[in-house]
Amino acid sequence: MIKDVFIEVSKNKRRPFWFGLILIMIVEVFWFYASMIRTQSLSNRTFMLDQNYLLLMLMTVNGFFAPLFISILASRIVAIDFDNDMPSVLRVNNQNHRQLYTAKLCFGSLIVLMYWLIQVMSVKYVSQNMHIVFTGHLFVITMVCLLTGLVGTLAFQMSVSFIVERQVVGILLGLAGSFIAMMTSGMLPQAMMRFIPILYVSLLNPLVLQAKTIVVNPSILINLFIVFFVGLVVVLFTEWYTNKTLEV
Repeated sequence: MIKDVFIEVSKNKRRPFWFGLILIMIVEVFWFYASMIRTQSLSNRTFMLDQNYLLLMLMTVNGFFAPLFISILASRIVAIDFDNDMPSVLRVNNQNHRQLYTAKLCFGSLIVLMYWLIQVMSVKYVSQNMHIVFTGHLFVITMVCLLTGLVGTLAFQMSVSFIVERQVVGILLGLAGSFIAMMTSGMLPQAMMRFIPILYVSLLNPLVLQAKTIVVNPSILINLFIVFFVGLVVVLFTEWYTNKTLEV
């Protein structure tokens, strides 16, 4: 498996789509930072500028950008094989369809992990710059929720990109997810978002705004279970589908 992941690294390391992903990350970090600076400058704000607001904004802004980031990532690392005669690629690399899918999922997960680490560093930097102190376990809970949402979204997008040969479909799903999250500020009814995997980062926000007060989401454990379960089902289904494709 490690060899297969290194093959994916070598196939994708010089491709131009990385510049687009880096640009999305830069815009996302600056958007988050600018939002916090703007809020800090308001003299008539009706809420405290504390860890609750900081973490709420982190998850909200990630809900805007993560769907697009992950959809581009998944579609581009899959497209290289669809565009270059997949059966020939598999023979050259001594792989089957299932190995290829698993390798791409692991490779994508490594990139998502790096994206997540950048989010951790950015929120730490903003908290220190604004003298916001983290207390209790809320910071750790939020970071776990963010990582779970990112991986769950990746599992869905990778499966879409691997099953549907037209890679534009996956990118359009990501665009739609980012657009919906931005237009609704990630505040669609949770019962609805549970059926939309592309919005799982927004769904796993552990904080919600109620009557101008930021409180812990009482449904966060249920949402975590749903995202984990759906992600597992999606991965298992795609593993079965790739085995079936191989048999055919």
